[in-house]
Amino acid sequence: MIIKKLIKLVLLLIAAVFAGALGGVLAFNQCAGLFSSYEFPGMMPMAEEKTEVVIQENKALKNAIAKVKGAVIEIRVADAKNNITQGSGIILASDGIAAAVYDFYPPGAKAEVFHRGEKIGFEVLKRDKDANAVILKLDAADLSTMGFYHAEDLMLGERVFLVGARGGNDFFVNEGIVRDFAEDKITTNIYESAPAAGAPVFDIEGKILGIAEIAKNGQTSIIPVWRLKEIGEL
Repeated sequence: MIIKKLIKLVLLLIAAVFAGALGGVLAFNQCAGLFSSYEFPGMMPMAEEKTEVVIQENKALKNAIAKVKGAVIEIRVADAKNNITQGSGIILASDGIAAAVYDFYPPGAKAEVFHRGEKIGFEVLKRDKDANAVILKLDAADLSTMGFYHAEDLMLGERVFLVGARGGNDFFVNEGIVRDFAEDKITTNIYESAPAAGAPVFDIEGKILGIAEIAKNGQTSIIPVWRLKEIGEL
């Protein structure tokens, strides 16, 4: 009898220990779930949130690119040997005022302008060597254009992108940030080749920031739109 009572007692103790352990595990899992859903002050955002922000930014960039293409013109410049160089420009006003880069289209050079793949007549209104800009008047009206970026809004790190005309309805794009800026020149971390000369540069909302100026090492600067407006008397 004593032995049977001892065995029952041992079994009861084992059952109690097991039940306590099981309860502890369940309680721990419950608490862990609560803490995992609670954001303590100073905690880093979850990876999912960061991914969502990146996706939203990329979507905004794609939408902006699609929106600004109609404001881009293609410029083909011929040298003395009739070698053709392709570049781009930007329509600044719906009545046909546009801008290109002076170095790309210097005095005496022959040029043709295309919009949406079609050749369009034009005349040169003004050249400004110091600003490295040329103002054109296209023989068209009701052209597509975009709003102007305001100088006072510019900050380091501003996300920007350029859209260049490749010919016909083909375009190329590149994006980066504002690395440095002064009143007459904005430097970016974008590197491009010569065909990007004059490609319009926009902010993420599609506002015109200026046109691209390509250094020999490929670094891209921006001739600001406020200088283009001043030269073109807009």
